[in-house]
Formats: sequence, structure tokens, C-alpha cells
Amino acid sequence: MSSLFDQVKTLDDINALIADGIRESEVLEYKTASTAFTESEKKELVKDVTGMANSLGGLIIYGVATDQKDKTLPVSIVPIESKNIETIDRVLNAQVRPELKEIKKRLIPEINPQILLIDIPESQEPPHQNLYDHKYYRRAGVECRPMEHDLVALKFGRKLSPILDLIFTPLNSIEKYHVDDSEWKYTSRARVFVSNLGRRLARDVTVLLKFPDKSFVSINTGYGSRLQNISDIQDGYGALQYNGNNNAFHPGMNTVLGDMTLVFSANAKEKLVNTPLFEWTIFADEMEAKQGFIMIDSIGWAFPDDKF
Repeated sequence: MSSLFDQVKTLDDINALIADGIRESEVLEYKTASTAFTESEKKELVKDVTGMANSLGGLIIYGVATDQKDKTLPVSIVPIESKNIETIDRVLNAQVRPELKEIKKRLIPEINPQILLIDIPESQEPPHQNLYDHKYYRRAGVECRPMEHDLVALKFGRKLSPILDLIFTPLNSIEKYHVDDSEWKYTSRARVFVSNLGRRLARDVTVLLKFPDKSFVSINTGYGSRLQNISDIQDGYGALQYNGNNNAFHPGMNTVLGDMTLVFSANAKEKLVNTPLFEWTIFADEMEAKQGFIMIDSIGWAFPDDKF
């Protein structure tokens, strides 16, 4: 994410990102490192860096804390521990293969630094392996996931079919929903994309999103959405469907399927702690059906407390 890396040069620039509410994304991550890295944090560093290098590239900003309830939203500067600056170089050199090239760094300020920027370009020699766990990661939304077998094969140049993935991006945090004494207590909005990570055009694409019991989550799609609400024909569950028989999903592109508003009941706060927000399946010509799920905490969402 060199354009943002080139723009952010001072603490005022960092504070502007915070004031403007520039959220984490597929190409932006905020991290704190105010104490010496633990072994777990070193492993997380390698996962984040290789995940971005194996995807579109990105920028990691060390020294910025995010909101505890909305983990994608920056809230304050928390100065980086100076010992970690050297540790980052040492860990990346030892725990990534093949070697990552053309990474750029910036300390802000240069003397007694509080912030470290790491600019990671999209790699021209993927995939890069995390030697801590011997896995290959990729960036998807605001998290890094282990690569599926077909995507690893693609990165090694051994697969030519389309490889579709679903990306679910929050548009705001979960907020309280005031409707008299209604049981529906919380609401939020999000956008759904399908990304073609493969080398061939994807045709005859169908996407199905299956939500928990209708008593926990109510779904409303936005104007112009290509997602059809098919909850009425489901047995007690909420569901959205996309049928794109006449549309093509091009390699290397993210295609917006639509926005949605989710309204949660009071019981959802407890129900969705260990249960997926929804499960998804993608079907396409020349591709095996692909499945996955989205958890509330994996996208940085958290329910607010119940005090109005």
C-alpha cells in the first residue's frame, strides 16, 4: 500500500488517520507493540506480513491501538517498544521463505520513535511460507487465513481454474437499535464481495449465505443489491442468494454483490459467541463448490453493553 505509506510521515498524519476513522481493511492493519514481543506475537507478525505479501500487499502500522469493541477502528497512539523494531527484522529474516523483498519501513519520528510503518508490496515470487507453522497465508478482509490447497497450487503456477472467495466487510460497528420495547436490540451494516483469486474467468456463479435462526438475526439488503433474500423459503433460517448466470467474475478482481443491514435480537449476543454469523457456499463453472463461514469476532465486531 505504497500510496498511504508515502503519505504518512508524521505523528500528525497518524492522528489524522485516527480522527478520520480510517479502518483496517484488506490492505491496512493496525498493531500495538508497547512491550517486548511474545512468541505468539512474533508468529502473528509473520502471519500478517506473509498474508499481505501473498495477496495484494498492504501496510502494517505498529503503535496504534484499535477500539476493543470495534477492532477495525483506530483510537489512539500507543508507542512501540524500541526493542521490537530490531526484533521485527530478525524474525522476518529467519521465519519467512522465500525471502521477502522490497519491504519498506519508516519510523515516526526517527528519534525516539513511537510508530513503525511496514509497507509490504504484493510479492512477485509467491507464495511465502510462515516457518513457524509451515503454512501459507493470505489476506481476506481484515484477517489472514491459511491458503486452501487450490490457491497454494495456483501460486506455484500449477492451477488455472477460477478460485472464488467471499469477503465480508463491515461498514460500521454493531450499534444499539432503539425500537420501543422490541426484542431487536442491535444493528450493523456490511458489504459482500466475491474475489476471483484464480487465473480464469468464473461463469455461472451462485452464492448462498445461510444465517442462524430468524429469531436471532434479521437481514435486509440494500438498494441495488444483487443478493436476493430467500429467507421465506428456508426452514426457520435466514438466507441470501446470488445467481449470476449472465455475469463473469474476472481474475484478480473483487466484485460487489451488495450491502446489507443486520438487526440482532437480545439473544443473539449470547448465541453468536461460538456460532458463525453465517455460513457461505460458492458454486461456479470449472470450480469445485467452496464453503466457509464468518464469525463475529473475526471481522472486528462486538456487541455493545446493554446500558442505554
